[in-house]
Amino acid sequence: MIGRSIASIFLYCCISLSASSQSEDKEWKEADAFLQSQTYPISDASDLRLLGREIKYRFADTSLRLKASYIWVINNIRYDCEGLKNKNSRWALDSVLKYRKAICAGYVNVFRNLCEAAGVLCIDINGYGRSGMDDLLIPIDSFLTNHTWNAVKLKGSWKLIDITWASGYTSEECTRFTQYRNDWYFCADPERFAWDHFPQDSSWQLMEHPVEWSQFYRYPLLYQGILENKLDDFFPRNVIIQKKPGDTILFNFKSKAYYNKIIFHSNKEKKLYRVDVPKRTADGYSIVYTIEKAGKYDLQIDLLNMERSDGWSSGNLISYTDIVYWIHAEPAKPSVKPQKSVF
Repeated sequence: MIGRSIASIFLYCCISLSASSQSEDKEWKEADAFLQSQTYPISDASDLRLLGREIKYRFADTSLRLKASYIWVINNIRYDCEGLKNKNSRWALDSVLKYRKAICAGYVNVFRNLCEAAGVLCIDINGYGRSGMDDLLIPIDSFLTNHTWNAVKLKGSWKLIDITWASGYTSEECTRFTQYRNDWYFCADPERFAWDHFPQDSSWQLMEHPVEWSQFYRYPLLYQGILENKLDDFFPRNVIIQKKPGDTILFNFKSKAYYNKIIFHSNKEKKLYRVDVPKRTADGYSIVYTIEKAGKYDLQIDLLNMERSDGWSSGNLISYTDIVYWIHAEPAKPSVKPQKSVF
């Protein structure tokens, strides 16, 4: 009787999860289909608000209104690398809608206005976003606001959305933008969102025990691969790893996905390149890495599945960095032999 009850509960959970997943997928498709049916141009704030009102009229459910607003911004605004470099990036609503380019302030401005017109409560959150190699090492006293994202109220609860990072990613030097919808940053899990977002007001971490700045700045740098590979956790949690050449580091990665290769490489030390096979654990993967070289340098880690059809392109391996650490490997000091007395 007990065994049957457990089996029934398990089956019910599986069916519920499957039904929930199908419902979510249906909502995305419904929102996308509606947007594709809207053919009139949107070139200023009044056009955007009209679209928002149509979204509100079409969908009674707040979740669908939010998804339609989210999809529209991602599909229609591109990151303005040129404006960022020339320090003339657009953020004003009419300007962003006219040229369809913006940095974070422009993205959140468009998203907030569209959400509000669609009947979704949305606010801007200012804080620190950690996104590139320049942010690998952060001095503890350097907190400043360099990024903006949104919080929306959905069914009585606040949710975090980074509409800019969800829309795609740039090259390291921000010379090009790749449009790529990334739902990791849509109604994100607060604990994972806190890996690379630190709000000026800690209450907007939406966690019972908010992360302190002294903890945040010690995290390793997370990159595109951690999103692609759906990593749920990682270890070590400290970006700086102090060792000596020949010492070992145990890396652990929590994930339900399948990987059969791991790549270690470095921007600063180009000759450091190693491909290995991670060990499967109860909740993910682990691997022991041996420090090969003395000095201070970045160590980048990529997990990948070599069996996927997109794993190779014209014989060249395609992979995205998951996590970056900073190795501080001082060479062992030679021991000084005591001199014999001449007396």
